[in-house]
Amino acid sequence: MKRSSRAFILCRASPKGQPPKPNGGWMIAQRIETIDSLELHNHYDRLHNSPHGAVVVWERLALGRRWTKIEPHHPVAALLGPYAGKQDVFVTVNEFRHWRLIRNLNSLRACYVDIDGCTDWEIALELLREAKMPPPSFMVLSGRGIHFYWILDPLPAKTLPTWQRIQDTLVHTLAPMGADYRAKDCTRLLRLAGTINSKNNAEVIGRTLTGTSWDLHSLADEVLGQRIQTATVFDLKAHAARRRKPNTQHTPTKGSIYAWWHIVYKDLCAIAEHYWLGGIPEGRRDTFLFLMANSLSWFACPNALQTEIVKTAKTFTPSLTMREVETYAKPILKRAKDAAEGKKYTWQGREVDPRYAFRAETLRDWLGGQELITPELWPELRALAPKEVIHERRQERDKAREETRKTRDRVAEGRYKRKREEFLNVADKRRNEALRLRAEGLSWNEVGERMGISEGAARKLGNRATNGVGLSCPTTK
Repeated sequence: MKRSSRAFILCRASPKGQPPKPNGGWMIAQRIETIDSLELHNHYDRLHNSPHGAVVVWERLALGRRWTKIEPHHPVAALLGPYAGKQDVFVTVNEFRHWRLIRNLNSLRACYVDIDGCTDWEIALELLREAKMPPPSFMVLSGRGIHFYWILDPLPAKTLPTWQRIQDTLVHTLAPMGADYRAKDCTRLLRLAGTINSKNNAEVIGRTLTGTSWDLHSLADEVLGQRIQTATVFDLKAHAARRRKPNTQHTPTKGSIYAWWHIVYKDLCAIAEHYWLGGIPEGRRDTFLFLMANSLSWFACPNALQTEIVKTAKTFTPSLTMREVETYAKPILKRAKDAAEGKKYTWQGREVDPRYAFRAETLRDWLGGQELITPELWPELRALAPKEVIHERRQERDKAREETRKTRDRVAEGRYKRKREEFLNVADKRRNEALRLRAEGLSWNEVGERMGISEGAARKLGNRATNGVGLSCPTTK
């Protein structure tokens, strides 16, 4: 189906289905008269092509059954067909095991931004271009707003921290257009194209923009910036000299706060699974629920967070009453709401995120150490295992890496053309040749011409040979 449009379309000069070139690839395309429109099934297929888990559809105004769970083996066309033209039908952006809870996340399928109260998508795209952000794959005009989607190759749940950072950045970029800061969680449902918005009886329309499907690294590089590449030092003398100087440069830390709390959340789930029969021991349930809720606050929006906490309490701490659950969750919900609104708290003279950010040692102490985290649990934990265990793992990992480094054959792997010994022998011969020609009275320019290199390269060979830098055998001076 085609719909008329007399707008300039913002797009990137890149092959269809391929990630666009890095920032600066935007251009204003020629005026076009039609845009590909997405019907109900097209919208679903764009998000959930080759599904890896369950998709949830919600009909808000239905009198009977409001929720439909579509598993990969279900007949999608037959299940979606009845929703065409109905009011207020929503679908999950991502896929889950059993139900739409963070701990059940199975596959991330898209990043999205929900813009409320604005339908001028051309200005929104211009704002993305000016911010050097990648253009969306498609959009949905929800009747009173816009939903932008950046389609992803199916991603596992462990990539949630990076996904969340991308979400935060995209929402922040489009905040001047009215982007909903509360709508950036992985459990979100958004309106389905081909249905009706009951608030103004407007049709929900989907439109293809670039159709691009992104892999995680490409989209993260575009939105968050290029990853820092670590250079390998071959000049061992210079490297050793630099090591004697104090390191005054700031070294970026790996991962993010989202990665940390995702690991903590996984550890807490492993502890809960260990105590499945009988639940978390008495005396630790309130603390355990508090920490689970705090972990969830880094990934769930305030509206969804309360539901997540209640379901977590029913599953892992069933002896707690709803009043107790609400009491323990109250400060978490307040701080999550403040964080979603962009507020900052002052702590030790600096502004920080309102959500609690505990250290690993604090978390272990609150959980009672080995009283709750027993030795049989240690192999399953990454953040909450005893400090000594984590240190021992790191030493074993570093030792294994060193052993692998010594035995690896990078020539066989196709990374290098020749082994290091061969490379050094060839380099030594070139240095000796440069010195021999120079000893015959040739200028450095003539040495370079004889060897097929520039005068500067010839000088470098001579200087290195004279200083003995990087040589594997004695050189005649």
